[in-house]
Amino acid sequence: MKKIFFALCILCFLGTFAQSTDLDPETFNVSYVELPEKPILDKSKRTYSFFVNMDNYLSYSQSKFFIQNQVNISGFEKKEKNGYLSIEVNMTAPIVTSRTISTRTVKSKDKRGVETSKNYYTSVNNYNQSGTAKIVSSDGKINDLINFTAARNQNSTEFNSYSQAQNYQYSVTRIIYSNYANEVINKLNNVLNNDYGYPIKQGTDQLWILANKKHPEQAAHYNAYLQTKEVLNKMNFANPIAGFEAELKEPISYFESLPGKYQEDKKADRKIRYSAYYNLAKIYTYLDKPAKSIEFCQKLIDNDYDKSDGKSMMDNNNYLLDLFKANDLNTTHFPVDTKNFMFEEVQQVASSNSSYSQSAPYSIETDQNYILAYILTIRKDTVTGYMPKSRGLNLSDAVTVSVKDFQGKFSERNFKANEVKKLILSNGEEFATVTFKVSTDNGGMSMSGATKKFVKEMFVGNKIGVYQYFNGEIIIKRDDESEGKSNASAGWMLGAKKQFANLASDCASLLDRVEKKEFKNNLESILEFAQALEDCK
Repeated sequence: MKKIFFALCILCFLGTFAQSTDLDPETFNVSYVELPEKPILDKSKRTYSFFVNMDNYLSYSQSKFFIQNQVNISGFEKKEKNGYLSIEVNMTAPIVTSRTISTRTVKSKDKRGVETSKNYYTSVNNYNQSGTAKIVSSDGKINDLINFTAARNQNSTEFNSYSQAQNYQYSVTRIIYSNYANEVINKLNNVLNNDYGYPIKQGTDQLWILANKKHPEQAAHYNAYLQTKEVLNKMNFANPIAGFEAELKEPISYFESLPGKYQEDKKADRKIRYSAYYNLAKIYTYLDKPAKSIEFCQKLIDNDYDKSDGKSMMDNNNYLLDLFKANDLNTTHFPVDTKNFMFEEVQQVASSNSSYSQSAPYSIETDQNYILAYILTIRKDTVTGYMPKSRGLNLSDAVTVSVKDFQGKFSERNFKANEVKKLILSNGEEFATVTFKVSTDNGGMSMSGATKKFVKEMFVGNKIGVYQYFNGEIIIKRDDESEGKSNASAGWMLGAKKQFANLASDCASLLDRVEKKEFKNNLESILEFAQALEDCK
């Protein structure tokens, strides 16, 4: 029995010691220049300029030069024209190829075993986008192409009702246009800097250090990390790193000594050798010595504890060697001079005695005083046109938009509120049409009858909708009622608590909050109430 107990104690001791070789990642700062794959070695030729040709719909509500101003090549000078690299961007508006609404059904049972089901709806929109960017050098030595043409899909979040998912589809074109423009900007920045630029990389990386303080090697191991961190943290992409290897002599010697001290094939020893080889490979990479780092990558692979780390670091070091050769450099630490020309849109102003005029098809599409509008009619037609921005500030019972015909000519069309289901502007604002009585002009007394008017959507749920009329009145409309009520009406002004109670009649928990006078007759409080009513089961 004693022998068995002694054997168990030995096993527990060995298990404890094995745990003592656990490793923790310890970070340090990095700062270096990422080298390009297709460098332009002559620094005098590191200039570029843009020519952008795109559909007006893509740039509407954006600066005319939003592509040019958001794409930059690090280490280059952006010029207004005549750069060594000429970047010609061509973009056409994406085309929606299909719109569907998917349904997800969740079934559940209550305590009595009664099964209920709840449907959730997602708007699924497929579209095709088309565009390219041609990169050509003035001497003809560079002729590259970036392709943006692709099939994409845009899915909404889940809605609680089918109508909400359906309404989302009427505004999805604006979202798709924005997604496409952002994709083009991101791809241009990534590809141009990968191929030609010198982007500055600053962040953190890690070494593997013994975690358990009971291990006899942990204190020295951690001290070597602190010494390494202190030196590497001083690195700056713009400054040479000559002399840093000498400063790292002590921790390098320590990590190099560990494989000789832990030579056995057991996991604990291989783990310590792994940390030594890994840390040395990292150190030499950041010392701009990829060939030396590769030696320790190979030892990391041969150690057979985690071969994948050795292989991935070896690939990175071989890639760095190729970049050194292509760039005729042996370092990733040097100053980077970047000059970004900012394009500014010049507004043409007509003097009082000039005869300057601009035709409608051009002035409307480029005039910053107009905004793109999508009108969904009650007949389920969608009309796209341009509306003066100022009109959105006082929308009432009708809206007038300028619509382009098939010949490219503009003509004005007038839509009454009772003809429209929804109005969506390219800046993200959405307007519904709701029947109600205006109260503000009559001191809270609704003298005229209820008529349908445009109101800005503030909250739209399955039970209640909250809207704002241009004069500031808040319109509250239950889903099962044909008319909305203004919070400026006498009923709301003199008895808001009673109005809240009527709306919350089917929700005991919300009624309790109403009785405690938690809600006030203002937009913020009404929105809070509407959300609580929507969430009430």
